[in-house]
Amino acid sequence: MASVELNEAQREMLLRSLTEVGSSKPVGYLPLYTIEKILRSTPETLAAIAVTRGLATAQFAEAACCIKSGAFYAYHREALDNLLQENADAVRIAGLPHDPDDFVAHIAAIWYAENHAAHPIIVAAFGEKDY
Repeated sequence: MASVELNEAQREMLLRSLTEVGSSKPVGYLPLYTIEKILRSTPETLAAIAVTRGLATAQFAEAACCIKSGAFYAYHREALDNLLQENADAVRIAGLPHDPDDFVAHIAAIWYAENHAAHPIIVAAFGEKDY
């Protein structure tokens, strides 16, 4: 595969999924392939940056993840906990975990269709306003 050269704007756009994580966007992720081959970085480097911002991180290998190459997640534990508590009935009905760490591991492992009861909660966790 040919090497991909990114300018700074393209790099920032790809990283936005992680850099925008906070109170209004509790969860973000990037495929490990994107981090390693396109951004030419490592999950460990991104985790160190996320931790300085007060975020939790998790990395999932291909075997434990619905993303083909595996994925790196950064999340705002308190904001995610608040979202899950505020939507406790919907979370329960959808069969999602109520614990933020378990929730991230769960959504990393299982890809839900748009018509599944879990989808609106997951969309909200990623900061989408349509929930």
